[in-house]
Amino acid sequence: MMHKVSRHLLLATVWITGLATLPARGADAPPPATQPAAPALSTAILDFDANFPGNPDLGKQISECLTATLSGETGFTLVDRASMNKTITEHETNLTGLVDQDKAIKIGHLVGAKILVMGRAFMLDKTMVITAKLVGTETTLVDGLMVKGKPGGETADLVVEAADKITQRLKAKGATLVASEPAVDPFVTLKDQLANKKKPVLAIEFKEQHISQVHVIDPPVDTELRKMFTDAGFTVVDAGETNLNKAGVGMILKGEALSEFGARIGNINSCTARVELQIVKNGDNKTLLSDRETARAADLSENIAAKSAMQKAARNIGLRAMQYMVSTLPADDTKK
Repeated sequence: MMHKVSRHLLLATVWITGLATLPARGADAPPPATQPAAPALSTAILDFDANFPGNPDLGKQISECLTATLSGETGFTLVDRASMNKTITEHETNLTGLVDQDKAIKIGHLVGAKILVMGRAFMLDKTMVITAKLVGTETTLVDGLMVKGKPGGETADLVVEAADKITQRLKAKGATLVASEPAVDPFVTLKDQLANKKKPVLAIEFKEQHISQVHVIDPPVDTELRKMFTDAGFTVVDAGETNLNKAGVGMILKGEALSEFGARIGNINSCTARVELQIVKNGDNKTLLSDRETARAADLSENIAAKSAMQKAARNIGLRAMQYMVSTLPADDTKK
């Protein structure tokens, strides 16, 4: 058969989907009591309808690939597939792209999803086509897209392309499909809260590397943290001994970060990154905060996927570091 999903696609999507069940940070690391909650869209991904005699599991494989891709993105909460399948079974509903949309929305309400993703895969002449619908369960608003393969092209590549485009469309249009709520970037909120705080000079010092066939030193964590704290009004300097002694450094943000290749689906590479952060008081080296974060990302380039995963982890851990400073730094009386 010309279009046949290779075995490595199924294994890789299941493997990455399994990664999505891992905690985004250490299981024994208690979250800050006042950690800001980033707005997240609860999303349920239904098995696509795909009636292909040579591959009856294609619809499920498409949804698994989409789940794996979306799990590496911030701003979404994926409905647990086991809970969703249980609800579907209880209501004896075959949720595919051919089922009445109102019934699908009802299931979405029952599992707490604000957005449903459903669709079809079919042959048009000699070309495979994948269509997807993004449905707001509260508003019934619908957005859609279509991806067409090349005659004789690899089905695996088309599935990965469709998953990536659906993810990008969800990021761009998802908020417009749900009930109107102001989407507030947690960084903006924290920046405002820090505006009237007495900010110490910060030094940043991280050891970073991507573990692959060749060990590569990569600075995305340092770059992301410097940008965040500089944008929030902090003075940030290098952590060299001279600066620590002469630049009036009050706090040091230091730690380690590494990323590693995870899996390959078609032409897409998935990488996982872990960032460990300490905030130390300069002078007596007292540890003020210790935290860690794990994130995943996918891209055509392994190195870019690794950098993106590190950047995501750095942003999340940077937000928590800022929240700590909001709750501990004194007010700047000169700005009253």
